[in-house]
Amino acid sequence: MSLNYFIKLAGICTVAFFMVACAKTNIQKTSELERVGMPKPTTVLIYNFSVDPQAVQQNSSPLSKLVRSFENDNETVEKLKLGNEVAEAMAKELTQKILAMGLNPQRADQSSAVLPGSILITGQIIKIDEGNSIRRNVIGLGAGQSSLDATISVLAPSAAGNKALITFTAHADSGNKPGALVMGPAGAAAGAGAAATLAVNAAQGAANTYKSASSKQASDIAEKISAELAQYFAKEGWINSDSAK
Repeated sequence: MSLNYFIKLAGICTVAFFMVACAKTNIQKTSELERVGMPKPTTVLIYNFSVDPQAVQQNSSPLSKLVRSFENDNETVEKLKLGNEVAEAMAKELTQKILAMGLNPQRADQSSAVLPGSILITGQIIKIDEGNSIRRNVIGLGAGQSSLDATISVLAPSAAGNKALITFTAHADSGNKPGALVMGPAGAAAGAGAAATLAVNAAQGAANTYKSASSKQASDIAEKISAELAQYFAKEGWINSDSAK
């Protein structure tokens, strides 16, 4: 293989590394009720997280605004649509992870019957900010940053009402990754903009399965929450400790 090929590959890896490494997701445990003495839950009911359209900030790039104006979208409807997409991404990831633990997750809504022996996972999307995708990808380093904030609760039904077993706050954002302007030299070394484009595609491969940056962040939050829940469930004796690793 030619030297030029390896230089191009190095440039791609450099850009991809910066794009992936700079995004961050933080989980904070806010309460925990240990040794509750419950048997293994028969069902884990997972509700879509609630979201207020007023807490949603759509992509503020000029191009996104122009597209929305041409489509004549109702702003509130579009914000609610984005909020529902983010809530769905979080619930879907939680369902998959809890199933992998050997428990019985089921999607639920307010009309779902809560059977004895069930626990509930619910929460609220506090804030969705899609940022400015053009500034984020061109300038970077925090410019145009997207972010997501949420609260998560695991509840056990009781005669006195739902009892909180463990609760969290969560924050995810796109970080301070460099944009195309900052990564210009690496892009040039890799064969101008083509290599940078390939790196962006590689680094954002997972994100491309979602319609929004916030939905990917919701999935990342759910993944970290699931890891915390696995440890809690193992301490309560509901799952094998190997499942919590």
